[in-house]
Amino acid sequence: MKRTTYFVRSYGGKWKVKREGADREYCVCDTKYEGIRIARKLAHEVAPAQIIIENDDGTFQQEWTHKDCSVLFEKRGRQRGK
Repeated sequence: MKRTTYFVRSYGGKWKVKREGADREYCVCDTKYEGIRIARKLAHEVAPAQIIIENDDGTFQQEWTHKDCSVLFEKRGRQRGK
């Protein structure tokens, strides 16, 4: 099965989500976090999928390749009270 790739990129002070090979972006978001959230949802619907996230300056930040997008962001950051 072919993997679908989504990009989250800076776009004039906003963030666009675009599928590789598409003529237009899927959407333009106000925040990077919102763009990642939407890319996760799209990737989950067509798994296996890949999400490539870029920094403001267009440099590579992070990439996920996965079958189940629900595992992204789980248990990230510091846990309190431990």
